This record gives sequence, structure tokens and C-alpha cells, in this order.
Amino acid sequence: MRMSRFSLRFYATGLAACALLACEKPNGNGNGNGDGEEDVVSVEACKKQISARHDELVAAGVDVANWSIHDAPEMADPGLTERQTPATYKQYDGKYRPLSNHPGCSIENLYYDKNNKAGSTPYTDGNNDGKWTGDGVFGGPNKATGHIDGDVARIPGYHCAAKEYVQNNEDTSKPIVILVHGNSTRPHSWEKFLLPAGTTINSAFEKVQFNPDTEARAQLAEALVADRYRVIAVDFRTDLIATVDPTGNSTTENAAGNIDHGWSTPILQSLVKAVMLNNPNRKVALVGHSLGVTVVRDALRRLYVEYVDGKPESVNPFTRVSHVILGSGANHGVSTYDSGLCTANPTMRGTIVCEMGSRSNYTQTYFHKPLNGPRDLFATPCADGDYAFGKTGQCGGNVVKYYTVTMTDIEQGANYQDFYVSESASRIDLPDCTVNKLTTLNDYDTSGYFNKGFIANHFGSLRSSAGLKLVMGYLAK
Repeated sequence: MRMSRFSLRFYATGLAACALLACEKPNGNGNGNGDGEEDVVSVEACKKQISARHDELVAAGVDVANWSIHDAPEMADPGLTERQTPATYKQYDGKYRPLSNHPGCSIENLYYDKNNKAGSTPYTDGNNDGKWTGDGVFGGPNKATGHIDGDVARIPGYHCAAKEYVQNNEDTSKPIVILVHGNSTRPHSWEKFLLPAGTTINSAFEKVQFNPDTEARAQLAEALVADRYRVIAVDFRTDLIATVDPTGNSTTENAAGNIDHGWSTPILQSLVKAVMLNNPNRKVALVGHSLGVTVVRDALRRLYVEYVDGKPESVNPFTRVSHVILGSGANHGVSTYDSGLCTANPTMRGTIVCEMGSRSNYTQTYFHKPLNGPRDLFATPCADGDYAFGKTGQCGGNVVKYYTVTMTDIEQGANYQDFYVSESASRIDLPDCTVNKLTTLNDYDTSGYFNKGFIANHFGSLRSSAGLKLVMGYLAK
């Protein structure tokens, strides 16, 4: 098809706009309309799409070659040595914290530490953290029994918190799986949960009604261990937020105990690096939910930047990662941005939504800019075994498999079932390099986990029976 000069100029202008804004994205799993198609991508198709998108962007005047993948200036390490307190939170929130003075990099008083006998959440069964799984206000105590065995992960070079599940029959041909929880939660978000009999579901925030499970369902931690994977769940210590942020309310303060990427990314970055250095012959798979989705992607980006910058003992993670599985993530915006939290709340409750941007009217944020690149060109490093962040020859021939899992919208772009994200917000817009999978409106988490199931749709991407089956199937590919 030949274009007139006017048409060509209009086309290029549109591409340039899409490089900076979130253009409307098609429905489906990334390979078509999402209705029964195979959940696979082709390396050759991915290569062709990367090349075509790169050429389109360059033709539109986008300087792909000089697009920065370093930390956004707005999030730069503040260079302070003191530990954050509620009086100094504005100096730290929204910034990448070094682990040397990170208040969340702590293994004190862990509810899954078998040596924790005297803390405020002493070890009882490895599951009860005293809040989401224990406090009756939030639907506890967890009535599931026979909790999966685990203890504090003790990995040379990693000094923050993580839970490693006991694996007595590991298949070392499989990747080591790192589980990355979302905001306000802990590692138990990957484990089975059962509400006390007679508990009423909290359906105030999502368009769903259901009767909670009467028998506990195995979740991802249980399923992975049973399938002989080595499994480690990072712990971002959301229980410590009250020691660093004012928590009087949820409008201008952080009563919800939210964290941002500056808090969480350095912790996961350290864990992934330690696991890779201590297991040089093993692949690593990462599974993230909600906030954990962009934390996974951001940690891998920062590790890669360290490698490119020649930092001592750095690793190129994309030569080692096998799978990146992302459930209900805000890759292109989140609903809470539209509530005004970004402008009204200077704590981590506000800074995290500033980083994510608007779900309904997304414009690329300072946080997403180095992570996604122009029009998501950088969003799937090494999906073709070659290309990462604008450069070829970066993968050592390793092909990384990317998957997003999100509940379908009631009406795409207008009526969302998931309280926080949407089809468009969660998908990665590089369909031949990513499987963007939609679950149905019935695939919610019926366990009642997290405040009596008040965001059961949001958790459904990985805690519903359908979501769990998808993750286990993807890891087997």
C-alpha cells in the first residue's frame, strides 16, 4: 500500500504519540482474540515484531538508541545513611533505598521463622502472621490445616526476608521458582486459606457474590512443591510500614501499609542475584502478583543495568531466567491513581500510584519509561533469545517466556471487573513476544483470603483454580 506524504506524516505522528501515550490495545491473549487459541509465542514471530516496531518508532522520530533504561531521576537513591522514620518519610518514599539502611530488609520477628519463639508473631505453624491470616477483623484465623512446611531462606549474599518451602524431592532440571507477592501481603498469599465457618464475604469493592470454600484448596506454593520445584517466596515486610510512614488515615497517610518500588525492588533484586550466584547452573522462574508484577520486571531491569554498567559481581539475569509469569499487574496504570492518591498522599500509598499512572487514562510514567521503553519495545527482554532494552546479542541465546494473566473486563475499556487493573492495564503490548491470557469473570479466588475476599477478582489471576492451572501449565512449557 502506497501512502501520500500527508498520510505518511499522519501515520508517523500517530506512532510518535503511541510511543509516549497508552494507545488502545486489542482484546485477547496477545496472539489473536483470546478465545481458545494456543498460549504460545514464536521466537521468529517475536524477532519480526521487535524489528518492525523498532523501525516504526525510528520512522516516527523516536530515539530508541538513546532511550534511557536507568532509574528514573525522580526515584534516585537519596544518598542518606540514616534509617527512615515517620518524621523523615518524605525524604525516602518514592526513592530506591539501598539495603544498607533499608528498614524492610530485616529477618527479625518472622512468623515463619522456626526459631522465633518470643516475637510478637512467633512461629506456630508457618502461616499465621497475625494479620490477614490471623486477625478476625480480616477474616482469620485461617482454618486451613496441614500448612506447607517452610522456614527462613538462608542464602549466602541475601540478608533480607524470604520464606523457602521444604522440598525433599527436588527436580533440579526444573527452574528455581521465586514468588513475589503484592501490596500489603506476605508470603502466605501463595498458600491455602480457609475462612471460619459462617464468615460473610466482603464484596463491597468488586462486582462478585460467592459462597466461600468449605474445604481448603491447594495454592501455588503447595502445587509447586508437590511438583518437585524448589520454591522461595520473597517477603517485603509490609508489617514494618508503620515504623516508617505515618499511618493515621488512608487519604494523606499510609494506614493501609502500602509499599512502593523504591522499597520492594531492591529487596527482590538482591534475592534474584543471590539465587543466581549460588546456583550458577540453574534457571530461575519468577511469578509475581499485583504490585509484584512490576517489581519482578523492575528488579530484572536493575540487575541488567548493573551488568551493562560493569558493576562488580553483577549478573545478566536474562541469560538465566526461564519464565516471567505476571498476574493482575499494573504494567499500564492502576485504578487508585484516579482517586487522587498520587497528588494527595506523599507516603508510599501515594508514591506507588504515581509510579503506576492512570488505568483509565494512561500516560507513560517516569517509572514505566525505562521499564517498558517506547510502545513496550523493552517490556520483554530476551523473549526472542537476542534482544533486550534496545540491543541485540544480550541473551546468550536464552529465550525468556513471558505471560500475563488478568480477568477479562465486563466491557473492555469501560467496565472493569478487577478492582485495580484491567485488560489494557495488565497486558504487555508486544503480543508476538508475550502470552496475554484472560481468565473469565467467574475465575475469582473463592478462598476468602485477604480481608474476607474483598478483592477476590484481583487475586483470581493466580489464586483461582483456573489461574493456578495456567501458572503450572506455563511453567511446564
